[in-house]
Amino acid sequence: MACGLFVAFTSADGLVDNNYYDNSTHYFQTKALEEKLGIALSKPDSLKIGSNAIQIRATSHGKPIETGDLSLFIGNLSNTRYDSTMTMRQLAPGIYQTTATIPFKGVWFARIDLKQQQQLITTKKWFFNVR
Repeated sequence: MACGLFVAFTSADGLVDNNYYDNSTHYFQTKALEEKLGIALSKPDSLKIGSNAIQIRATSHGKPIETGDLSLFIGNLSNTRYDSTMTMRQLAPGIYQTTATIPFKGVWFARIDLKQQQQLITTKKWFFNVR
C-alpha cells in the first residue's frame, strides 16, 4: 500500500487531489443546491468523430431554465491538447446547443456547467467512447 501511495504521489497524474477537503465541500454544497432547485440536465445523445451538434435540455422542477449560462467542456483522456470549452446558446426555453469537434477516436469526457449570476449552480459529467 505504501508503494502505491508513493507512486501516485510522485507521478501526479491528477488522481491525487491536493485540496480534497475544500473541493469535496464545494461539491456537496453544489449538489445540495441542485437538489433544492430540482435541476436536471440531459445527457448528450452521443459523440462521433467530426463535428457534433450537442443539445442539452435544462429544467428546474420540470420547467425549462431560461436564465442560465451553460458551458460545455470536451476533452480527451489521453491528450489534453484537444480540450475545449464552448458557451452554449439558447435555442428555445430550456434547450441549449453548441458545436464540438472530435478529431479522433478514443475516450472523451464531456462536462456541462450551469451558472446563474456568475455562480456555479450545478455540473454534470459523462464519458463517451468515440469509435
